Amino acid sequence: MRRYAVLSILCACVAAAEAQVRYREIAQEAGIDFQHYNGAQGEYYYVETFGAGAAFFDADGDGWQDLYLINGAHLSGPLPPTPPINRLYRNAGDGTFADLSVASGTGDRGYGMGCAAGDFDNDGDQDLYATNFGPNVLLSNDGGGRFADVTQIAGVGDGRWGTSTGFLDFDNDGDLDLFVANYVHFSLQGNIQCQRGTIRFYCEPSTYAPIGDVLYRNEGRRFVDVTKRMGIRAVGRGLGVAFADSDLDGDTDIYVANDGTPNFLYENQGRRFVEIGLRAGVQYNEDGHAEAGMGVDFGDFDNDGYADLFVTNYSRETNTLYWNDGRGRFADFTAHFGLGAPSYLPLGFGTKFMDYDNDGDLDLYVGNGHVVDNIEQLDADLCYAQPDLMLRNQGGAHFEEISDQLGADFVVESVVRGAAAADWDNDGDLDLLATTVAGRPRL
Repeated sequence: MRRYAVLSILCACVAAAEAQVRYREIAQEAGIDFQHYNGAQGEYYYVETFGAGAAFFDADGDGWQDLYLINGAHLSGPLPPTPPINRLYRNAGDGTFADLSVASGTGDRGYGMGCAAGDFDNDGDQDLYATNFGPNVLLSNDGGGRFADVTQIAGVGDGRWGTSTGFLDFDNDGDLDLFVANYVHFSLQGNIQCQRGTIRFYCEPSTYAPIGDVLYRNEGRRFVDVTKRMGIRAVGRGLGVAFADSDLDGDTDIYVANDGTPNFLYENQGRRFVEIGLRAGVQYNEDGHAEAGMGVDFGDFDNDGYADLFVTNYSRETNTLYWNDGRGRFADFTAHFGLGAPSYLPLGFGTKFMDYDNDGDLDLYVGNGHVVDNIEQLDADLCYAQPDLMLRNQGGAHFEEISDQLGADFVVESVVRGAAAADWDNDGDLDLLATTVAGRPRL
């Protein structure tokens, strides 16, 4: 599973040895009045505990990073006062954002999960794709920040439960293809009640059957489903997806973090993909256990030229750092690099490799939050709302957990699902956005 908050760098005083950085939360001050709606009315529909993806991208080509936020939808019971929609906030370039969701045509009303931005039609501007619990949506940008729904024309409106997604050029033909990670078979009508004594709670993912992911090849105005033809055949409960040329052979490989089922690494062999997760050492943790993967990111944290891999997981599993040995294999170096203990109790979702202190190596951000909203009644050691983690890279040799050094705003407890990083104020350092389920984003 997986999701994000908004924090801006207040100061970065670089000393000879290290950068001293503080974060200040400024979402509402910057005009981002978004409120995520998950539709919860006491029925404990499984879908309610997910969602809230986000993306920074330049919607209107003015050189400033705008922000797209994914919302939920009404499921049952009384209607909300204002219908929830996805929202596009235009960056004014003066430290504020303006809500252009309706005017831009980006206010999709589906039960949203994730999103990705990319120029799929090669016309020089960034388009949007949003996954839903229900039909997904492709929005084509006209170049001025207005979008048209081209889902049906493009053939990418898969009606299943889509979660994480991304654009990639898997066949190196110069246009962007599309990958969608799917989760489980679930319907409101088939909602299962899970409870312990009189305490009802959201069911575990194993309650529901997994569904397969989808790979679309870009054929111009349309996309073609080439999932099986290209060897994307494994079935899991996909929540996170990331792309990289992990073996440096000139094409893009695909990694899928699955919730409670083995993770997938699809090696791109040109004419087809081959799932090599077990052989490559990234399907399980070092103990040989499949974990509950939520978020995922590739990044070369040790600056050796090879993309390493980080996966966030469930409480009492720890997050997992897979080190790329440069020979097509990965090793679980979580404990070796000091990443086990800080992540043992938290439930990690959105994550980013990011150089938050501008010292030339990639640090790690993890947004945390449990999926069971009454977990305190079931497990006294766990909490629903949790503080985020920032793990500072110490020259590729170790990570240090330094969250409490980043200011009081950074360690506020919340229920994070999505994360995005960008220099949205163009001041030379990376800012951070974290979205929360049934809450406000943190910038």
